Amino acid sequence: MALKFRRVKKSFGFDKSKTEKYLVVPERATPVGFGYLCEEIAMVSGVNKGMVRATLYGLVSSMKTFIQQGHTVQVEGFGSFIPSFNAKSSLVESEANADSIRKMKLRFVPCAELREMMERMRMDFNDKDSTNDTKVPSGGGSEGGGDRPEIE
Repeated sequence: MALKFRRVKKSFGFDKSKTEKYLVVPERATPVGFGYLCEEIAMVSGVNKGMVRATLYGLVSSMKTFIQQGHTVQVEGFGSFIPSFNAKSSLVESEANADSIRKMKLRFVPCAELREMMERMRMDFNDKDSTNDTKVPSGGGSEGGGDRPEIE
């Protein structure tokens, strides 16, 4: 299976000239629901679906506990979940405190095996849903034969 992507044309908020630029973006596939994930794990592992579901609920619950305590949680063969945050900076030392924390985050760092798999992933271009501003006439160039009259 490959990751599908398409080309879009957009302007960026940080670009003061608001020039439209081309960018490739991934197509968002349909999310795999928890039930389907449990069925797949049951099929490849030989463990019944109820046990798979209970084990995954236990994994998530345990991960939440350790993350709330500030620990990084490593899942072998998958990666690490790291609690983090964004904070405001200050010129005054006493203002750099818990009140300066703006947003809590959970970072994910994939393991080496998963990163290598992602590097080898095949990419498929979706030309149907992409921009096509550089239309080539059906004649193959500017040699005429297209649906527009030639201007000399």
